[in-house]
Amino acid sequence: MAPASRLPRLLVIDDERAICELIGDVATAVGFEVQTASNLEEIELVVGRGHDIVMLDLHLGGPDGISVMKTLAARAPGSRVVLVSGASDRIIASADRVAQMYGLEVLATCQKPFSLTQLRGILEDCRASALLPQELGVARPSLREVLADLVIPELTMAYQPVVRLSDGKVVGAEALVRWTHPNFGSVSPVDFVPYLERTGRSRELLTQVASEVARERSEFASLAALDDLAINVSARDLSMSDTPDLLREILTPAAPAAAWTLELTESAAYGAAVSALDVMTRLSLMYFALSIDDFGTGSSTIDRLRFYPFTTLKIDRSFITANSIHSADDWIIVETAVEMGHRLGLAVTAEGVENEPVLARLKELGCDRVQGYLVSRPVGAADFGVACDNWSAINSISTH
Repeated sequence: MAPASRLPRLLVIDDERAICELIGDVATAVGFEVQTASNLEEIELVVGRGHDIVMLDLHLGGPDGISVMKTLAARAPGSRVVLVSGASDRIIASADRVAQMYGLEVLATCQKPFSLTQLRGILEDCRASALLPQELGVARPSLREVLADLVIPELTMAYQPVVRLSDGKVVGAEALVRWTHPNFGSVSPVDFVPYLERTGRSRELLTQVASEVARERSEFASLAALDDLAINVSARDLSMSDTPDLLREILTPAAPAAAWTLELTESAAYGAAVSALDVMTRLSLMYFALSIDDFGTGSSTIDRLRFYPFTTLKIDRSFITANSIHSADDWIIVETAVEMGHRLGLAVTAEGVENEPVLARLKELGCDRVQGYLVSRPVGAADFGVACDNWSAINSISTH
């Protein structure tokens, strides 16, 4: 008989005890077991002690929220947090990035003052994300234990449509790898892809992904009809001299090399410079398109654009998703990236587009392509055609 499920545990950290009590009352009504901490002694005592979610104010009377994040990351790696602050959007965005760099999962950000409706909505979403292991009636394992169960042939692919802004047509897609643990549900690629790389299995991963995408592109007409389909390539694979031949052998039976884009993160693009340039040049000579992914999130960006044979620049979602149409600083960066990309002869794609104002602004700036939840979430190959039809119907209505 499975043990009784428990309520997900929420830790609220705020130096104003009244705020702790307010959040605690709402969280209890939503279905959390709540613990609070309002001073340095309490915080030191409870942080990292088995909570499912931590709701953290960035401005505390003693330590600031950033130092608490560091402690939480050390004691409970991968913890899920909600960041609360009365600071500007820019500071909250910076704190969000710091949390991610510490390996924490930011479920939401909340700016003070907040309404009870807003607070309840955030807490309900957080509770949903925390429930799965408890509802299965088993204890939550560590991430390391979950990843140890990963079998690469169990990985599946999802496809996110890419839209050409000049006419709103779906012309491409990005293939995204997915894994569902048999007991604990979906595991993020942010967790399992680096694990496979660290354990020397990146080549096995690339082979599986390329083979599955090629198979599904051959099988499903909606994928076969695309001008372009992108897959991600690891830094480790760029250091292997046989990578171009491997990709040509697997991918080109399904579509010509020119109909494939290989997306390379900035760190991957730099990697071991000589090996990476060797492999990327050979891929270009085979007519594969090359995209610099996550543009703006790494270092030495300009050097990479100067020396590597990219055809596309993809603006990272952190400059799009996390900010509203009124976030001037990020839009200056986006505008500069679009202009620079075009002046270097590169097509420019923005990812993370979730609403119409952002789409309109990107079109105004001259961005070439977009992808994001506004168009479609990533879907399986069998559903890709439906996702494209749904977007076409919406786009047709909006342009008349």
